[in-house]
Amino acid sequence: MTEGLTLDGAMVTGAERFSTFEVRITPDAAEVDRIYMGLSRAGEGYVLYGPALKAEGYSTSLRFDDASDDVAVPAVDAVDGYVFFGPADHVTDDAHGAFIADPELSAELAAPIRDAFRSSMEFYQARLNLDLDYHPAVIASVDSPGPAIFRGDVTDTGVISVRFTGDSWRGAEAFLAPFVWHETFHLWNGHGIQNRDGESAPWLHEGAAEYASIIGAVSANARPEDQGRSALAQKTNGCRRALASREGGMSSVRSGSSVYDCGALIQWIADLELQNAGQGAFFSLWADILRDARASDDGYGVTEFMTALPASSAVRLLVEEEGEIQWDQIRARMTDLGVTFVNDPGAGDLLTAALFHIARQNCSNGSYGFYNDPGALRLDGADCGPLSGEPIIDTVEGFDPQQQSAAMFNAVQARCAASLPIRYQARDGRVLEAVCDSPLETPEVWAISEAPSLRR
Repeated sequence: MTEGLTLDGAMVTGAERFSTFEVRITPDAAEVDRIYMGLSRAGEGYVLYGPALKAEGYSTSLRFDDASDDVAVPAVDAVDGYVFFGPADHVTDDAHGAFIADPELSAELAAPIRDAFRSSMEFYQARLNLDLDYHPAVIASVDSPGPAIFRGDVTDTGVISVRFTGDSWRGAEAFLAPFVWHETFHLWNGHGIQNRDGESAPWLHEGAAEYASIIGAVSANARPEDQGRSALAQKTNGCRRALASREGGMSSVRSGSSVYDCGALIQWIADLELQNAGQGAFFSLWADILRDARASDDGYGVTEFMTALPASSAVRLLVEEEGEIQWDQIRARMTDLGVTFVNDPGAGDLLTAALFHIARQNCSNGSYGFYNDPGALRLDGADCGPLSGEPIIDTVEGFDPQQQSAAMFNAVQARCAASLPIRYQARDGRVLEAVCDSPLETPEVWAISEAPSLRR
């Protein structure tokens, strides 16, 4: 800070009158959910969030004075969102937009992000037929400070930032394209347009971007259709789990994965219903909503979305009904729309169901869980009787819970039915016997056996 001046919160003060001051900014030390990074690294350059520098009641502009071979993207109106400034060799540009990354960034990461950005830009422009007010850009970096292993966001300058913590992206390459497709859709539905319910109902704009990323990538042959169906099944199950433990239904869905899971499910139902009624489909729905929002000072929100749906839409069972969600009615409606669900719990579902079932009966404070680290499954719970102390578990009823979860589940299920204790073999040599005197039900995890094509 300039000598003699003090920065306290959002206020700069000094004993004498002053007209200018300097503030030294360092890159943020951590990512915070749904909050933009103030300053972060991208290779040899920086990404600055302009609105963080705006002074209330004053007009603020940004000017960059640096080495002659450095550039700023965007070059104008940078104060309205993210701006990259750094070496010119980090920037490549074409008709779709700018791709910004350290030239030394692994091609295994850079190429999928660049290709997904260009293909998603072309696809969404064709389907929505709405021009953008800016020349967009995507910044890819492995310079995120964490703790999240990845983060993506978009600002009003049309700049998308996708950040990874080191090599955290390795092993999840199939995730890269959908990640970028999601963020690109926000160029249309999230920025440069008034979103009235962005905070109170984030499932609307986030769910639209999530669903668009699935069907868009499938339609553009960037993702196999079976992967798209699997993703929608995961979203459906995620929403079911989230709403089973919440009061208030969708009105309480404002953070975490449930925003994306329930949001995507809602868009899928709406898409199928509109097609079935011969009233267009997902992209025509959103093209109309966004076109009207651009012409209105009030933008768009849940009201406009719900108004566009059929009066009998199953979406209303999720969004408007109070009390317990009627999943049997939603499932029946989706069956009418050509979607067949079957119960097909996977290994992880069986593992979680068995361990949580036992924990519920042994942990007195209601706080319990486990860490499923490779080769070391560790229980987590302080008041869990014999299961306390965070023991590492090698076997449950003689079966490795990580490698033999189905056999383990069946053994636990049989012993619980007979009200017999469940025996855990701890890595430290102890045998821990936990109470189980209530039946263990097979978890209901929906998989899609039949569904209409996702290509749009």
